[in-house]
Amino acid sequence: MLAVKGFRDSGERKQWREKMIVSRLHLLIDRCVRRRHAVLREIQSCFDSDSEEGEETAAASPESKDHLCLERLVAHLVGLLGAKNVHVQHLAGNILVQVSESLVESGSQWDDFIRFLCDSLHLALVYSFPLPSPTGFEGSNIGSDVLKCEMKKADWCTVSGIFRVLRNILKRLSQEENEDVIDVYLDSVNSTLAKIPWCRVNTHAHNGTLGSIGNSEEGTVFPGNFVQFLSTVVQQVRFPEDSDAFGTTHLILQKITELVPDLLRLCQPKLESQSGSSMSRYLVHKLLVLMIRLTYQSNIKCSILLSWLQYLQHHFQRFLQHTLNRNKPVQDNCLEGSPFFVSLSDRDVNETHSNHLQRLSVFLFLRCSLTLLYTSRHADKDCEFDCRKKGMEGVFKWIEQQVPGDTFSNHGTYSKKSVDFSTCFIQLFMHEDDLLFKVLLQLLSVPLAGEELLKGEERLLQDKEIGVRLSTLFNPVILFWIFLSELHYDHQVLLDYLISKDIGASCAEYLLRCLRTVCDSWTLFVEFPFEENINDSTSKRRRLLVETPEVEQNQILHPQAFENAKECLLSLQNSIVRLHQKKLFPYNPEALLRRLSRFQELCLLHE
Repeated sequence: MLAVKGFRDSGERKQWREKMIVSRLHLLIDRCVRRRHAVLREIQSCFDSDSEEGEETAAASPESKDHLCLERLVAHLVGLLGAKNVHVQHLAGNILVQVSESLVESGSQWDDFIRFLCDSLHLALVYSFPLPSPTGFEGSNIGSDVLKCEMKKADWCTVSGIFRVLRNILKRLSQEENEDVIDVYLDSVNSTLAKIPWCRVNTHAHNGTLGSIGNSEEGTVFPGNFVQFLSTVVQQVRFPEDSDAFGTTHLILQKITELVPDLLRLCQPKLESQSGSSMSRYLVHKLLVLMIRLTYQSNIKCSILLSWLQYLQHHFQRFLQHTLNRNKPVQDNCLEGSPFFVSLSDRDVNETHSNHLQRLSVFLFLRCSLTLLYTSRHADKDCEFDCRKKGMEGVFKWIEQQVPGDTFSNHGTYSKKSVDFSTCFIQLFMHEDDLLFKVLLQLLSVPLAGEELLKGEERLLQDKEIGVRLSTLFNPVILFWIFLSELHYDHQVLLDYLISKDIGASCAEYLLRCLRTVCDSWTLFVEFPFEENINDSTSKRRRLLVETPEVEQNQILHPQAFENAKECLLSLQNSIVRLHQKKLFPYNPEALLRRLSRFQELCLLHE
């Protein structure tokens, strides 16, 4: 058959043979996916013809034969993840994921499978760059001879492929909600990550160990897959606040958090050398998403948040300093954030990605800063003072770049400049629903005007100034007005948010908390001025009526704006009631209905 095909060289013959083996394995898995022992026996026979271990395998017990067959299967398939043919890589990865599913269903040998896969990852990293060890070869105590023999040929492509497979396996496991299996998975991954000296990985990577692709977009694939894998782990695992501090979930999240500085050092040269490329943008996206997800750990230390804040200020200034402009609408589409879509021109694609990365950067910046300012995660008083001071300095500088200081000269009023900034800020996030509600919830932590910013008897002048600026620009009542106007006061949009599988819980939490603030600050909500934007007949959005100094001194009520907001929220209330009565609402909305009923009572009193 080889002679018939007529290969040009031995390399082409090897690639063709790899592809044929993988295709055969793929068919076997598809045919026997629910018959584990049959799968293992047939896969074993696939390799027996080329193996010198056939006699030894035949003499072993059935259990050891299955064990050895599984080990050889993992070794061969992981080896194919480094093949030059992308199709071969893809098929080998799919087969490993299907083998994992088959073993989980059978309830046998899955622990061995995931251990073999993690040992392969460790060996692949060791062989990709030799690490000196006082006792000799550092990989000597890792895995079996079967794995070592195959992983000697491993490279960065192999490592990237293993991370892809591990990520896909975790996503499948999370759908099954099998906590015992997930715990085994996390234990194995955490143990492997803990054994790898990542600082030395960085050193070898920066010294050109990635080879000729080190400075190309392909050289970004390894860190990209690694960051994507860690981001998926953080997304899929849950960390209950009452969980054991030494439990599996806590340990893996702690380890990933500790890895972030090494990740940033590994990725930064790629970001600098490939600035503006699709892969570099994708890498920035994944790094920001990973750090954002990690900030939601209840036990993350303030020192970590401070270090991330400083990293953002140093490396992502181009996103943080980008001035929000109300006159320039944010152009996005449904594929924003993906580095691979090609439906727009290069200029439009770059602008779309820039908007997306600006959202992520600004949100992470505000989340780190406001968490340092308004939470009690500090180790002691000195730590609290230092973290809050540095967080405050960062926020002050950012606001000063966005909004001139004279905007806040009249405390307690809302000038055109301050409201324009708040409007532009909300408009920036309106194109990504998940980030929109994350940032709206985060800004609910900002105290209202007149409330204390920091605890303590005395505050510096800058502390008070920061308090005024934050409460002016991010007043939750004002942001709620702007949010409703950006939705064109359409209660159906709010209803869609509430019943969404992805953002329903976030939207419900935001409405619950924000409606309480609105009801407690009723005068501000009623009197905040809006007027119809008569200059743009194609837009239904409202524009704030703050064109003259007299408006700042005497808050003018625009009746139609209030009526629009009232009708929107009361219509939402009626829709929820009808769905709930028919048992069609996806969760219990009683708490939200009580808040809306309170809002309705205040509306009746206002009449």
